[in-house]
Amino acid sequence: MNQSVSLTYRLAGNLPETTAVEIPQNPVGTSLTLTVQWQDQNGQVKTLLNAAAVSDYQQLAPDADYSQLPFDSLFRGQPNNGDRLYGIPASVHGLYLSLRPTRGQPQHMQVVHYLRSGEYVRSRLGPCLTENGDLDAAIESQLARLEERLQSKDWAAADRETRQLLAPGSPFNPVLPRPAVIRAVDQMWLTASNGRFGLSVQLRLWQEVLSKHSNHHEAAVNAWRDRIGWKLTAPRAEVDFISSDWLNESELTYSLQAPEGHLPWAGVSDAVVQSVAVPPPGEHCGSCTVDAMQLRNERFYHYIPQLMEQIDLSLD
Repeated sequence: MNQSVSLTYRLAGNLPETTAVEIPQNPVGTSLTLTVQWQDQNGQVKTLLNAAAVSDYQQLAPDADYSQLPFDSLFRGQPNNGDRLYGIPASVHGLYLSLRPTRGQPQHMQVVHYLRSGEYVRSRLGPCLTENGDLDAAIESQLARLEERLQSKDWAAADRETRQLLAPGSPFNPVLPRPAVIRAVDQMWLTASNGRFGLSVQLRLWQEVLSKHSNHHEAAVNAWRDRIGWKLTAPRAEVDFISSDWLNESELTYSLQAPEGHLPWAGVSDAVVQSVAVPPPGEHCGSCTVDAMQLRNERFYHYIPQLMEQIDLSLD
């Protein structure tokens, strides 16, 4: 957008599989909301739309004919056929959402912003993850394992379980957790640590440092890191070109003697970083070390602010 900023879209809700005859373009019973977050090059995150209602297609902008909106070809509405093409009335200008395929549960989404006559911004394609009973059962199983680890004070194992819950998906593109998961994880950590560890503890400390570094998110992240004890305090014995002055997973303090908010950890596990840095036998990679460094940097300076924003929304 020529401003070194990025926009993140999160769609949530239910979408029936059938299409009503009287409303051929979209299924009846649609209950969708869209959250839009803005992030600048310093990692500062703002929520532009919070769970805004998604409606059947309507002409929000005066010249936004849905057959002409610049979606990718598979998403673009055709004349007299706006299947799974929606509008977000809460947007300032015109914000449009398209889902594909048009039958069954959607697998991908794309968003188009109307800026002014003839000028649009189009998002990349994003995956749609269906939340069904099996997925909920899997999360409940993970939460049960987390509860067991915390009750036995196995902080390291509990930390690993928590990362799987809070950052599912690709390590390069973790998915923000659902509010219900955040609330459950936070309460378990608070109870087990007598209020010393937990997501709400980390959020409180994050808000404190953010108030002092409101115009410099990288400085805020570093100050927060120092406050909760994630900064390396002594040089490592071996030369490490990948790790920075952030602690690695193996260097954390897994006990109640750790600083307030020290756990759970939000970084990338040592095993994942190593798998990126060192390719399998017989494979060559000219940028593996750089990729591993970038993976850690993105997690700390981009994912953490997004996670804190999500925790704030979930615990509000």
